[in-house]
Amino acid sequence: MFVSRLRLREVGLKYAQGLLMRALSSMIRRGRWRIVLRTAVLLGSATFAVAIQSPPVHRMSLDSDGAPGPPSIPISSVSHSNNCDRIARLAEQLQASPRGTVLQRIQGPEQTTPLTASGKFRLAVKNFSDPLNIAGIALDSAISTATSSSKSAFGTGWPGFGRRFGMSMSDEGLSEFFSTYLISTLAHQDPHYHRDPGSSVGKRIGYALSRVVIARSDSGKPMFNFAEFVGTTASSLVESSYHFERDESPGAVSSRIFVSIGSDAGWNLMNEFLPDIAKHLNPRFIFLRRLAERAAKQN
Repeated sequence: MFVSRLRLREVGLKYAQGLLMRALSSMIRRGRWRIVLRTAVLLGSATFAVAIQSPPVHRMSLDSDGAPGPPSIPISSVSHSNNCDRIARLAEQLQASPRGTVLQRIQGPEQTTPLTASGKFRLAVKNFSDPLNIAGIALDSAISTATSSSKSAFGTGWPGFGRRFGMSMSDEGLSEFFSTYLISTLAHQDPHYHRDPGSSVGKRIGYALSRVVIARSDSGKPMFNFAEFVGTTASSLVESSYHFERDESPGAVSSRIFVSIGSDAGWNLMNEFLPDIAKHLNPRFIFLRRLAERAAKQN
């Protein structure tokens, strides 16, 4: 029974991974490079964070007769040289830093107290100024500029890149302002995404896709996702005032709103399963450990 459950879980994770790969392929074909870049970096960051949270492996020493003896003493407590001390401090920093930053970017932290209005504003500013977010917008703008024709409304070369980058940053700022800060504050809604790792794969897929409709209030209760629908609509209407290249008919604006909501549903699906996929990649820091061993032998 236990083996069958493990097998079912592996199949479910492979199915979820396949969904993510198909979603990424679709985004690449549609030119959504910014989302693809953010997903790739998040996956690598999650893999890094999960790997360094695993407990260190202590090798067993052997007695003279070949029987296993007590575990060897960690290297950081054997050597007292400056090199080994620096390596030990580096290892401690690697083990401590990503746990509270990278994984909380993937899943919302479980809070004992809700975010205040100022806290939601700081979160919006943090999301907007995230270097990964800015790099994704820059890459998307560069690809659009390189693949556009000379008749493009934005133009070509650096002027065209600057116009695209400026408008995309404005779009991102409006989205964060309305969804993460203003509407979340007025509706008393938690702007974080919270994963559901304890459920089955099928339930988690349905849960992730439904989070664009069902959100969590500041008190932890389910509520309608006002930030998604009202915030996306408000930001789209404001964007229409300066996007000179777009079709601003009611049908086109409505289509962009629902495409944005659908993209957020796909992003929720990635957020739900990225840490699980990262666990299966789980690289080991063999190089760092061997470097410490070599430094200990030299001293």
